[in-house]
Amino acid sequence: MRTPVVRLALLLACCLLVLLSVQYLGDSSPPVNQGTKVETETETKYIEALGYDYQPQPKDKKSWLPKLISYGKSSWSKSELDSFSDESRKILKNDKDVAPETLDPESDSVLILTPMKNNAGYMSKYFELIETLEFPRHKISLAFLISDSTDNTQKLLIKAKKKYQEQGPKEMRFKRFDIYRQDFFNGMPGNERHLRERQRERRIVMARARNYLWTRALGNEQWVAWIDGDLTAYPPTILRDLMTYDKDIIVPNCMYPISKNGLPYSMYDYNAWQETPESLAMIKDLKEDDFLVEGYTDLKTYRKHLDEFDKEDTIVPLDGVGGTFTLVKAHVHRSGIGFPTWVFQHQVETEGFAKLAKANGFGVFGLPNYNIHHVSN
Repeated sequence: MRTPVVRLALLLACCLLVLLSVQYLGDSSPPVNQGTKVETETETKYIEALGYDYQPQPKDKKSWLPKLISYGKSSWSKSELDSFSDESRKILKNDKDVAPETLDPESDSVLILTPMKNNAGYMSKYFELIETLEFPRHKISLAFLISDSTDNTQKLLIKAKKKYQEQGPKEMRFKRFDIYRQDFFNGMPGNERHLRERQRERRIVMARARNYLWTRALGNEQWVAWIDGDLTAYPPTILRDLMTYDKDIIVPNCMYPISKNGLPYSMYDYNAWQETPESLAMIKDLKEDDFLVEGYTDLKTYRKHLDEFDKEDTIVPLDGVGGTFTLVKAHVHRSGIGFPTWVFQHQVETEGFAKLAKANGFGVFGLPNYNIHHVSN
């Protein structure tokens, strides 16, 4: 039989649980606007539709270094610490002094990276689209790499930097606006850039350019957005829309104005694809150094491209991506994942980047029904 003291203790415990539940519910995030429902193994997320006002709720991400207040009170449990070697415990003890000073990525910040070669004709449209982005200007950094250009690309970029960073109002300035120049002296004629036999050479040079740019430009940003210099349209909310999915690497479906199947647009970026049983069977018979490339009728790879998914397929896992508009969590690059300049799993550059990222445990995804537009070239 329970004594009055025991009954009182139980009653107080129940009241405490009720108060904690109310506080938890009160602190939970407000419901988002109705959007696409995405089921996962552990939870249900709602992805907001275009046009809705997405407000970021950055997570409290740990630093690469464990933030130890003291050696006795750390993020490691005692059993974990006991399992470490003496050398590992010495390292953790040493970390406690530097961890509070460790610089974490700035929450909700993005670095836009754009390699350019003879882009003068598209420069006006590029900045017109950048200006429409519904994202805090002081959270955006821009970095450009000019390579092997023979037109006014560099002069126009310098002019744009003065306009935005010096002449314009301070509230409209970007966090950074950096211009780099690195020539690779790749003299491939313009009419040969899409020939299949020139693709390995061309894509390796592009990989070198991308690696040069991100290793020079990446600072304290949380996200990296690779954006082509010759896009013609994308939604102003695209950065928020893609960030909402919270994926390591994610791409929209890039189209261009060539009619197909009665539609005014057809797929441009065939570098975004998913392996199939047929493609994997084909790959088994390849030599290690064999190079695959998409979009050529004389080379059937049996892969599933973004335009082959159903309307109900909101988000799909991918094995290859292009670089027309690719959003990457910056820690992917900081982990050493760049763009292979060698054949990795039969790919180089952006497709090799996706393969390399997946081989290191990162997720790669695409949005089949979220379209952006590329110039027809």
